[in-house]
Amino acid sequence: MEHPLNKIQYGFSQAARQYDRFSGLHRDIADKLLAGVLQEASPSAALDVGCGTGYLTGRIKERFFQANVVGLDFAKGMLEVARQKNSDIFWVLADGNNLPFYDGSFDVLTSNAAYQWVEELSRVFSEACRVLTPDGVFACTIFGYNTCYELFQSLNEASGGSLQFVRLPDQAKVRESLHVSGFKDFKIDCEKIKVEFKDMEDLTAWFKYIGAPHLPREGYLGARTLSRAADIYRKKFVYLKGVGATFEVIRVYAQK
Repeated sequence: MEHPLNKIQYGFSQAARQYDRFSGLHRDIADKLLAGVLQEASPSAALDVGCGTGYLTGRIKERFFQANVVGLDFAKGMLEVARQKNSDIFWVLADGNNLPFYDGSFDVLTSNAAYQWVEELSRVFSEACRVLTPDGVFACTIFGYNTCYELFQSLNEASGGSLQFVRLPDQAKVRESLHVSGFKDFKIDCEKIKVEFKDMEDLTAWFKYIGAPHLPREGYLGARTLSRAADIYRKKFVYLKGVGATFEVIRVYAQK
């Protein structure tokens, strides 16, 4: 049986060539994350975990041009695109659960909208803490529990409550995971961003275009249920000229 992680890697790799066309939301979130990092750090070495096609990694290199900057991702296709954009960055194929670096290797570690897909937040946070220097800065964003609540509500109503989805981590889970990972000082804030889509089908297609994995669920999701859910979504969540999808962005700044 294929490991679920391999499916996620494959999905992101397949989406790499078109990812930049559909990841404007991710770029906006990355810009805000970097603005906070600029107030806290002046690194000689920086690591971007889950770098994708390298947008945030490139911005870090532009700002800290004398620093050694590393972009790390577990999807080969994403790194192939990233390498074409910037040859001044070290691109590493690896997993955030097991960072292939010595303790205390980086002054700054960033991650933008990637950690929500991991199985154990405390594991990746502990790895981040391990590879940071004393007083190193950790900055990440995570899509939170309330992301796309409109979609979950529509599917739940259409199925009569028979579908049980595994949802993304909430703020309490993020806070708890930071507590046990070794960071001595951290702050968390949250922002909700509403994005317009043509309809529910447009939203689910967008997930496919960026390579996002399907959230695990219990229960059968057939064509009839999807059609009912789309009707419910269209009626209940009108936004601008289409429908709205809310993205909950949990932003973390921590120091080792």
